[in-house]
Amino acid sequence: MMNKKEAEDFVYRSYVKAEKYQQYGAKDAVKRRPDLTRDIIRRKAGTPAVVVTGSKGKGSAANLISQILQTRYKVGLMTSPHLVDFCERFKINGQVISDAEFVRQMTLIREEIEEIEARIPENVCISPMGIQADLALSFFRDQHTQYNVFECGKGAAFDDVNNVRHEYAVINSIFLEHTRELGSTVEAIAADKAHVITGEQKCVYIARQEPSVTETLCERADRLGVPVKLYGRDFYAEKIRYSHRGMLFDVVLEGERYEDLLVPLLGEHQARNCALAMAFCKDVLGEPEMDQVREKIAETDWPGRMEVLSTDPFIMLDACIAAASCDHVKDVVRQLGIGEITAIIGIPDDKDYAGVAGAMKDIASSIILTRSQNPHYIFTPHQQSILAERNVETIWADSMEEAVKAGKEFGRPIVILGTTSVVSEVKKLQLTGKL
Repeated sequence: MMNKKEAEDFVYRSYVKAEKYQQYGAKDAVKRRPDLTRDIIRRKAGTPAVVVTGSKGKGSAANLISQILQTRYKVGLMTSPHLVDFCERFKINGQVISDAEFVRQMTLIREEIEEIEARIPENVCISPMGIQADLALSFFRDQHTQYNVFECGKGAAFDDVNNVRHEYAVINSIFLEHTRELGSTVEAIAADKAHVITGEQKCVYIARQEPSVTETLCERADRLGVPVKLYGRDFYAEKIRYSHRGMLFDVVLEGERYEDLLVPLLGEHQARNCALAMAFCKDVLGEPEMDQVREKIAETDWPGRMEVLSTDPFIMLDACIAAASCDHVKDVVRQLGIGEITAIIGIPDDKDYAGVAGAMKDIASSIILTRSQNPHYIFTPHQQSILAERNVETIWADSMEEAVKAGKEFGRPIVILGTTSVVSEVKKLQLTGKL
C-alpha cells in the first residue's frame, strides 16, 4: 500500500519521466496523448456526467453545478488544481475524499496505469489528468454517485478528462490563455475547447463569449448535431448587485425568472456563472425545487476566487492570470469602495504577467512581483525589466511571504493575483497565521 505522498507522486510519475524529452514550447497536440487512457476511462464512465471547460470560471461553474444537482442526486465532483491539499480535487456532495480513501483508490488503479506505462516509450507520458480522471471514476463508482461533474484542465481536445462519457457539456468564457499549449489566437483556443462537444451530448451550454468564439463553438456543435443554449439568448443574469453577503441577482431561463438569488462570491461574473450552471441543471432536474436550489447556491464556497482573506488590513485573493480577468477584479475593488491598492502579482514568465500588471496599474500605487516555489513554473526578476520598458514600475519579492510583508508596509489595501500554485501558498500562509 502506498502512502499519501507516494500516491500523489504517482499521478505525475509518467509526466516527470517524459518531460526531459519534450520541447517546452510544444503544443498539446504534440505532447499529450489522451488516447492512452481512453479505454479505461470510457469503460468506467457509465454514470450520467457533464464536462465543464472554459478559460475562466470553469471551476466556479462546476462547483455551482454540483451544488444545485445535490438537491436531487448524490454528486461526484472532480476539479483541478487544488489550493492546499491534493485531495480537494475529488469530492462527493461537497465532502473531500479522505487521505486513506485517496491512497486506497490510487493503489487499486496503479496496476492498470503501470500496464500502459510499460508499453510506451520514455518520451511519451500518461497525462496526470488521465490518472486523476481514472481515480475519480473509480471513487465515484464505489460510492454510487448518481451524477458526476468533471472540470477539464486547460484544454479539451487533448485533455484526458474529455474521454469521460458526458451527456452534456458546459463552456464558460474563453479568452487568450495557455497560448503556448493551445494556440496563439482566441479562435484557436476556442477550437481546442470546442472538442468538449463530442457528438454524444443532448445539449451544450455556452457562456457569454466574443462573437468569433461563439461562432467557433456553434460551428462544431452544428456539425455534430448537438443543440446549443447561449447566454444572452436562452439564459442570462440581470439586476446584478453587490451585497454584504455576496452577489444578488435574477436569473432568466428561457423566459422564466428566478429572482433574488444569492451567491456568496464577489464579482458580476459569478452571477453569470450561476446562470450558466442553472441553465444546465434545469434541463437535468426538470423543474427544480427552488427553495433547495437557493439554499445550495448560498452555501457555495470557492476559495481563491475574489476571496477576502482579511479586513484589517484588507487583503483580497484571486486566481487571476490574464489581463482579460482584471476587469472583474477592478470592478470588485470599486464596488467595495476601495481607492488605491497595492497589487501583489505572482504569474509565471510564460503567462500574462505583463498584461495583468498593466491592467492593474491604474488602481495600484505599488506593484510587487513574486514567485511560487513550485519547481514546474518559472518566475524570474526579468519580469521587472520587461514591465519597466512598458512604464510599469515594480518591486520584486522572492517569496509570497516576503511580498505580503512588503505590501503591508505600504499601508494600503492589498490585492493578490496569481497562478494557482501562488494562491495555494497564500492559503497556507493564512492557515499558519503568517498572512
